[in-house]
Amino acid sequence: MKRILLFLFLSFPALSQSYKVSVGSNITSYEFANSAGTNPIALRSESGLALGLSREFSLSKVFVLDLGIAYNQFNTVGDIQNIPLAYSTDFIGLSLGVGPSLNLGKGFSFSAKAVASASSMVKGNQFIQNRYVDLFADKQFNSLRTLYGYSFEINKQINEQVGVFAKYQHLDSYNFGSSTLNFIPSTFSIGISLSK
Repeated sequence: MKRILLFLFLSFPALSQSYKVSVGSNITSYEFANSAGTNPIALRSESGLALGLSREFSLSKVFVLDLGIAYNQFNTVGDIQNIPLAYSTDFIGLSLGVGPSLNLGKGFSFSAKAVASASSMVKGNQFIQNRYVDLFADKQFNSLRTLYGYSFEINKQINEQVGVFAKYQHLDSYNFGSSTLNFIPSTFSIGISLSK
């Protein structure tokens, strides 16, 4: 893991544009499907913290590549047969985004990216019938999660070194099989970018 992080943040110095730090909120939906293809649990979206640290590279005058580390809380609440329950999970992983970045003038730019991420759960609990259940024993949660989607970002360059941005990202885990769990987080975040 240390070698991946070292590669991520120290490689490609000639292509480097900026480091980005962001904080935001995940609004996450869980989609369960049992072997019959139905969802037996009524769940509602719940918010969770989203933190990101990334490095953006310029691939050309228009296209950029974003490599980063992400910490996400994917949470939800609901009920099964009128029994209230809640899921609280924390994931850490790597993300990759690529797409065009358009200069809008007056220091503003807009980027749209295709995004892929891979993350693992570091902590997870289910609250049901007034007790907490550790989710590490559940392979639907405690396995490598890959998510795919897109992001839109508005950037404002304050000066040559410092910029700020606002970002919307939507991902889906797209798991298939006889019994599946999919995470569908929509993330709203703000951040700061530091250019060399």
